[in-house]
This record gives sequence, C-alpha cells and structure tokens, in this order.
Amino acid sequence: RTHTRMETMRRLPRYRTVVRREFTTWIRDTLAPIAPARSGRALHAKVADPSKSNVEPNERPAPDVPSPRTWRLRRPDSGWREHEAKSASFRHPVGPGGVPITTGAAAAALEAAENERLRVRAAARRDSAIAEKLGEEFSTRTMRSFHSPLRKHLTLDPLISEYSVDSPEGVALMQLAEALIRTPKEAGRYMPARLIRDMLGAGNLDFLSHFGGDKSLLINASSVALSTVRGILPKHVPGGDFFDESTRGLAGKGSDAVLEVGVTRALGLMARKFTMGANIEAAARRAMRAETYNPQRSHSFDMLGEGARTYEDSARYLASYAHAAEAIQAAGFSSPQMSVKLSSLSPRFDELSRRECVPDLSSKLGSLFPIADGPNAFTVFVDAEEQNRLELTLSVVENVIRERAPPRIGVVVQAYGRRAMETLEYLRELAVRYPETKISVRLVKGAYWDAEIKQAQLLGADSYPVWTEKRQTDVSYLACASFLLENSHTLPAPAFATHNARTVADILSMVDGDADEFTRRGCEFQRLHGMGESFDYCGLPVRVYSPVGAPNDLLAYLVRRLLENGANSSFLKRLAQGRDDLMNVDVLCEREPEVSTVIGTPVVVAEESSGVPAMPRNIYGDTRLSARGVDFEYPNFPAAFAAQKAYSPAFKPLVCTGEDSFAELTARLGTFRPNTAKASDTIRSRAVVLRKAADIVERDSVAMSKMIMEEAGKTLVDAVNEVRELVDFFRFYANQAETHLAEPKRLRTVTGESCLLQAQPRGPWLCVGPFNFPFAIVGGLASSAFVAGNPVVIKPHPSTPRCAAALVDVLLEAGAPEGSLQVVVDGPSPEGSRGAREGQSDAGAALVSSGEFAGVSFVGSTRTAAKINQALALNSVEKRAPLARLVAETGGLNVLVADSSALPEQVCDAVLASFAQSAGQRCSSARILVVDNGCKNELTRMIQGGLSAMRVSKNNFDLSTDVGPLISEIAADKARAHCDALESGGAKMLARTIGEDDGALFHPRVYDLNPQPGSDPVAGLNLLEDEVFAPVLHVVTYDGSQAELERVIEAVNRKGYALTGGVMTRCESTKALVTNKLDCGNFYINRDVVGAVVESQPFGGHGLSGNGVKAGSEGYLEQFIAHKVICEDTTAAGGNVELMRTTT
Repeated sequence: RTHTRMETMRRLPRYRTVVRREFTTWIRDTLAPIAPARSGRALHAKVADPSKSNVEPNERPAPDVPSPRTWRLRRPDSGWREHEAKSASFRHPVGPGGVPITTGAAAAALEAAENERLRVRAAARRDSAIAEKLGEEFSTRTMRSFHSPLRKHLTLDPLISEYSVDSPEGVALMQLAEALIRTPKEAGRYMPARLIRDMLGAGNLDFLSHFGGDKSLLINASSVALSTVRGILPKHVPGGDFFDESTRGLAGKGSDAVLEVGVTRALGLMARKFTMGANIEAAARRAMRAETYNPQRSHSFDMLGEGARTYEDSARYLASYAHAAEAIQAAGFSSPQMSVKLSSLSPRFDELSRRECVPDLSSKLGSLFPIADGPNAFTVFVDAEEQNRLELTLSVVENVIRERAPPRIGVVVQAYGRRAMETLEYLRELAVRYPETKISVRLVKGAYWDAEIKQAQLLGADSYPVWTEKRQTDVSYLACASFLLENSHTLPAPAFATHNARTVADILSMVDGDADEFTRRGCEFQRLHGMGESFDYCGLPVRVYSPVGAPNDLLAYLVRRLLENGANSSFLKRLAQGRDDLMNVDVLCEREPEVSTVIGTPVVVAEESSGVPAMPRNIYGDTRLSARGVDFEYPNFPAAFAAQKAYSPAFKPLVCTGEDSFAELTARLGTFRPNTAKASDTIRSRAVVLRKAADIVERDSVAMSKMIMEEAGKTLVDAVNEVRELVDFFRFYANQAETHLAEPKRLRTVTGESCLLQAQPRGPWLCVGPFNFPFAIVGGLASSAFVAGNPVVIKPHPSTPRCAAALVDVLLEAGAPEGSLQVVVDGPSPEGSRGAREGQSDAGAALVSSGEFAGVSFVGSTRTAAKINQALALNSVEKRAPLARLVAETGGLNVLVADSSALPEQVCDAVLASFAQSAGQRCSSARILVVDNGCKNELTRMIQGGLSAMRVSKNNFDLSTDVGPLISEIAADKARAHCDALESGGAKMLARTIGEDDGALFHPRVYDLNPQPGSDPVAGLNLLEDEVFAPVLHVVTYDGSQAELERVIEAVNRKGYALTGGVMTRCESTKALVTNKLDCGNFYINRDVVGAVVESQPFGGHGLSGNGVKAGSEGYLEQFIAHKVICEDTTAAGGNVELMRTTT
C-alpha cells in the first residue's frame, strides 16, 4: 500500500460515486422487465387513498394520510416546560371518544387500528413493484452469500445460528458463557468448575443432535467435543441433589480445567467477533483499517456497560465517554458517531426523580459535544432505552439543545414502540424550533421487547407500550422510515438500522430505487458489528454499530443481540434455516379486515400470535382483570397528584372508651345464626359487592393512595401498590366464592342416595390488622370473611384507623348490607393517631376476650398472635365459647442467598428492594443476606453505592423519596437499640444511606455479623434471634462451599421462622440446594423476595411465621365457612327412579 490514510480519505467520494453508479445501473437493469407496469413519480408524490382498496398505490390521488393518532404536541413558540408531557399516557391510553380501554378485545382492536393507519401511510409512500423486485433479488443474494462454502466453514455465523436460543443446548452455552465471564476472580476455581458441570451436565442436552453431514466443520467438531466433555461430567438426577466438589477426583478436576480453558478461548473468539475492541484505542485502529479497506463503511461506537447503580458508576461511565469522544475525534474518521446511554450517567434516571436528573443529565451529556462543526464532525447519539424513560430522554435532549445549542445531536428511535411516530414528529418540531442544531435520527426496531411486555403486566397497564406482533413492528419501522425520508431536510442524515434485506428493499422503493437520491439525502443503513455481514447492502453507505468493551462487558450486550436475532421470526434466523419462502415477505400488503364491534372500525387480526394477552391486565384470562396501575411515570402526573385530595371516609368507627362501649355490638353478634337455605344467595350477592368495591377503589386509586401516604407514612409507589393489591384481593375472592362456595358440591355415594356438601357462614369474625398494609392486608382479611357470609368486625392498628373506615365506606357504597361490617378503634392516645404503642390495644384485647367470635384473622407479631391464641382457648375453657379459629400471618427472619455466580448488578437490585423498600416494614422484607465470600467485596461496594443514591426523607409526599419514616418514633428507637446491640456484639456496619436519623426517620443499614475473615457464619447468626421491623440487613459470609452453605441454612431453619426466602445464582446446584433445604412459605429465585401477587404468588408461612392457608390462594376462603353435609335417601318414595330410568 503506497498511499497514506489521508490520501485514502480523499479518494472516498470517488469510490462511493463509482459504487453508486454501478448500483444505479444494476437497479435499472433489474427493474426493466417491470417498467411498463410502473408510472414514473417523484419521491412521495403520490399517496394512497385507503378508501380505494382496489387501486394500485402508484395510481392513487394524494389526500392527506392520517396520522397514527391525534397527538397534542407543543407548538414552536410555546417555550420549554419541563413537566409537560410530549404525548398521551402510554400505559393508559383511551379509545375513540376518550373511552378508557377496559377489555382485551378493545386493547387489541385499538392496537390493530393504529397499526393499520401506519401500514396505509407506509404503503402509500413506496412503489410496491420495486419493493417486490428488489426484495427478491436482495434475498437471493443474501442467501447465496450466507450459505457459501467460505462463510460456512471459516466463520462463526453458522455455529451461532446452530446453537441459537431456540435449542436447549444453545441456551445452556449462552448462559454458561455469560456466567463464566462475570464470575469474580475472588471466587477461585470452584465456581467456574461448578458452573461448567451444572450447565453442561443437565439431562436434557444432546449436543450430537447438532451433528450433520451438511453442516460446517466447526459445528460438527464443536458438537463432538461438547458431547465428549458432557460424557465425563456427573449427571444430574431430576429432583435430586447435584454433585459435591469434594467427591471429584484428579481426572474430573483435570477435565474441568481443560473445559474451562476451552470455554475461555471460545469467549475470546466471540468477543473478537462482536466487539470492535476492548478499549477505544484498539477499536479505533480496527475501525480505521476497515474504513480504509471499504470506503463505503463508517462506524458508530458504543461503550458497553450496565446502567449506573451508584454515583461512582455514573462518574466512571462519564469519564469513559469523554475519553472515547476525544479518541474518536483524534482518529480522523469520516463523520464518526458515539452512542450514549443516559441510564449509565445517573443512578436516578426515572420520572419520579425528574427534577433532579434532567439538569444533571443535561449537564453531563452536554459536556460530550464538540464545539466546532464540519462535514466530518463528531455526533453524539442518545441511545434508546426502556419506554418508560422515553419522555425523560426527550426532556434531556430538548434541554441540552435549548441551553447548549450543540452543532448536531443524534437520537435513536425504536420502531417497536407505539409512540415511535409521535417521537419523530416531536423531534421534527424541535428541529424547526432550534435550527442551529442538526438533529439526526437512527431508526432501530428495538431490543427490549420481552422486558417491556412483562413490565406492562407488572404495572397493571391498559395497553402495551410496544407492538405485540413482529409484523406490526415491521410496519411501524417502514412508516417511520417514510417519515424520515420525507423530512430529511429537517432531520438530516437519517440512518436505518436493519439486517433484513426485504426492509432495505422497501426503504429503497420509497425513493424509486434511486441510489443517488438516497445518498444525496445523507441517508445510510446500519448494522451491528459481527452480524448481518452476508448482505452487502449493494454498495450503499453502511455504518457499523461497534461495541467497545472488555469481555466481561460484552455478554449482557451479546445475550440481548442473540435473543433478538435468534428468534424464529427474525430475518437472520430464517436466513440460517434457508427459508427462502420467508425471506421476501411484504409486511405492507393489504389484508382482509374484520369489523370490530368494540371500536366500530375495520381492523386486521394478527396472523401470528406472540402468545401474550391482548391487554396487560388480562394475565388471568377470562376470570378477572389484574388491578389497574397508576401512571406516575407520566410527566403530567405530579401536578394531577398535587391537585387530588386524599380520600376522606364518611364511615364513623366505633370508639372503645371502656368495657361497655361495644356491648351493643357484641350483643348483636351473639344473635347471628347461619341460614343454610340463604347461604348460596348470600355468597353470590357479596361476591357482586366485592367486584363493585374493586371498581370503586380503582376509580379513586390516587385519592386512596394519598390517604395511605398521609396516615401510614408510605411513599407514592408503595401506596399505589397497596391499593392495587386490595383490588386484586376483592376480585380474586369474589371469583373464588362463586366458584367454590356458592354452589353445593355433589359427593360420590351409592346409588339411591344424594349427598351434598353445602358451605355456610362460620359466624362473626374479627379481623385484627397491621399498620404496614392498613388497606390491602386489612381489606384482604375483611373481604374473605365477608364474602363467606360472616358478620365482620375490623380492629385496625391504632396508627391507621382511617384506612379501615375507608374500606367499610367502599363496601357499603358497593352494596354491603347495613350492619355487616363494623370498625372498632381504641380511644384517643396521648401519642396521637400515628405512633400509638404496639401491643397496647384495649379494644383488641376486649374483643378477642369477648367470646363472641367464631374466628380471628390476625397479621402482626408472633408474640401477639400467641397471646390471641391463648385468649381464644381460655374463652372456650372459661366461657364455654365456641372453639374459635385463629388465622395468623406473622413475621420472619427472611433470608436471601447470593453466590459468586450471580450477576452483581442483579443481586444489588434485589437486595436493596428486599430489605429497604417500604422502609423494611414488610412481613416479607429480607433480614439476612447469606453471601459467598468470593463476591462479598464487589457486592458490598455496589450496595453501599446503591444506598448512597437512595433518597431517605420524612417528606414522603416528595415523589422522589425512596424510603420514608417508620410508623412511629418508638419503632425507630427499637431499631436503633437493635443496631447498638449488634455493634456491641461485634457486628460491623458495612453500609448505610446518607443522612442522619430524625425521630421516626431511620436510615437503612447493613451489618456484617461475621466480619473477620474465616470466622464462623453460624456463630454470627447468634446475634439475631427475633425479627426487627425496620430496614436493617444482617450479612453472614460463607466460604463458597456448598457444605458450609447448607450448614448456614440449617442454622437459619433452627430459628423457627418460615416465611420468605430466595437465592441469587446461576448455578443449578446452588439453586437446588437452597430451594430444597431452606424452610419457608414463599421462595424466590433470581429476584427480590417482596411483593407477592394475589393468586400468582399466594403468601404465607408456617412455624413461627403463621398457621393459616396462604392469603390469595384457592383454599383460603375455606377457613371462614362451616360445611354441612346434606344426605337424602332418594328411594324413600318407593323406589330408585333414577336407576330404573337407566336400565334397559
């Protein structure tokens, strides 16, 4: 090579011109056979009229094409207002006429109608004949290239396609690679060996099934090698324990070492293929060589990494971006780009922290932009992330443009988001308002579809924020592409990221296949580094999205890419499978619509189902809707919340001022007699009441949440979740009562006899509720007894009487009979409403001792539950009262186990949510963290950083508050006394939030119970005997061996509690050990241990943690009824008539 790099760069325009001319000639020759069927047209000159479905698109007149929605966007002269939403609520949209979406059919119809409008828009702006011809040619060329002998035998593509995520072997290898590369060095040799044996020793793996004569040499060699290695691994017996390291001989350990080396080298190959370099200097050198070799190629760099959990993380990522920006600009690239993830620059990148994060992120992002502009200027692209951060991202982008006026900025738009077109319109508006900044768009399809679907279901949304079918996403992508081509003068240099040859054909058909027109507008295609290489994009400008990072940063990115491109519906997967019939599919072709009776307009029913419910709240099928959430991620929510008054109940509780204050109540309860004849009607009518009450609570959810915040000191998120849990209780128990209690059950018996099992009310029921969930738990206790037909008396905690009164208010409004529900509260306390002394309820003790109740439901401390149990027994002995039933749910020393195979970021998130959420005042809150010594240091650092980023405040009405005060100063004093005792016993504080305690405000703390290296973790557990109802986490460290882990679990079990537990691990053997050995009622794997969901995760423990059936389970209502068996001899009238009828 005789010329320099700069000489090469000067020749690039000439090279590109030659390629474009060759491509233009090829297009003309390819399209010549169809020329007579086409009419010449300028770009987008003719637009389809959807009312004329029998007319070809290029023959239609040009009316205005309808937008996907009617969006209320700000005008250019309206100025910047930080808290103004840029779109409608994406979680709770409305249908035509402003009607809320309340059914799956309505949600599906709305989605189909929106997508059909996008399809019409895209189809009107392309030439279908050109698209079909180009798609056929592109697909053929791509298929031929991918399956060529050179690529088949000398590249990794066939191997990656063979071991994709739709095979158990591919999943196992992907999980093994991700786990091995993130295992800390401190874990030693035991963890890599354990991971290899766990994952490759699974019984369902058959690597030889991937062997074949027509497959590449690399596939066949890998399949034989993996099968051989698996043959010497210990086999996992389903349901049994996994291997023990101590039983491995020298041969076994030697095979582990060989396999570990092999996997490590394979990961090196993967890193080389899918990342441009381990650092920006190496990546820049490699990219420059690639651009020199292929002048049509350019690069966009992405610094790999997770979202920031701590302020230290965000500072590190910002420094990495700044260094990369400097290195990229110094390298001499032509129009280089760099992607920035805003979530990596702040640990508080969420809507509730908008006031803090928008200026912070604007300042950090603004510091990365170059001062000067030019033809080869450096562009910073703001990467796309989760849909709930879209509004926040646009606010940051707008603020940067408004305050710093960078010469150019890029924004990534995800077409799978249903607000993608709206986002483009908003960016166009910004470009018009701030012409000094060039705004470019990179259009992608989207990479977090599965997470978005799950999140919408978890949050009780009425609609998904993303399209639920792949075809709909493809339609949206093409509609957005047409918008960008139309507006390339306002949003210059649009980039279309795709590996799909047919998508390329559709986009080119929107410019009549004119390559010069495409490049003149500054357009380009983009692909991922290491993927899509078999399609050359016919010499058009292509930018390679180039990840930069060490191998341990690669896997999170790689797994997402493999999941995305390895799905059966992806173009690359169909390419690898040789599916010629699926390569050139026209997603814009018009399909026969079906008339929807829901919204009254024709919609197209999806041909392929993604398997998700049509509406996020339809996860229980036709039985019931899950509770509707509150869209507090909507920027307009804070203003609406401030204007909403807290719910004020009209119901007046009965105040206990002495022994005679509720004599009338107990006398009335004593007259209750169950009526078998009316039992079924009573249950049905009360089920109707519960459903109506659920609708009322859902309607007033914000007012109810505000009431809980005022009385119980909860944060907004916790209060909203509690309201939703109550709604789920009401609907679930209503269904259960109608299904299992209302109708008599016919029992099997001999002929000539009828035996029925009839449910009837057990009798008056007392519900003694806690302060930590004064609405949901108390409502669950009361509604279950109520729907069974019993008279119910609620005794709330002295701190939260309003919530109990509100429950009765709602049930009466829904039609509950007068006198069927009552609330009894204690007399005035010198300490006021909040903060009354626990365990000193005169009203509760008097009610329990009255002997008038057939049962008591209680949630609270183990000690109080034992006292109630004792009092009920004394009632039977001393007052000849009925043997009353106690349904008790108490606390627990809940344990979360984490070994060194678990992803530290995931463990940190789970730990913080498990022990600090709700100020640690959940029955299910984690109290003990059992951690592998191999990951303790890194995990402790992350937890400390996460706690430092938390906002702890007495002002729980500040929506950015993460942790509010405890229920009372007395509770906080108990927590502080416990911490003093821990420190006196030798425990060491590892981490805590920033700030000082103040009265009821108690800062979350983490203590190490065995801080000395090599000290006994079981001895450390001796410092902890009883539950402390506060955000205090107790850490015990074990040496990483499964034998010591089992010993620690046995010590925890001896404490006697059995409520919740969990494990964070990617080792099947660790998961099996903890799952089988830890005694608890609810067990969670690789997630936090709080937030049990009605019906999905019935909640409750045993031992010292409770004695009843799990709340929210199918058998729960059986505790509140008595069964009557009605047996009749049907032959008493003179013969067995039924038997005679069946005799021939």
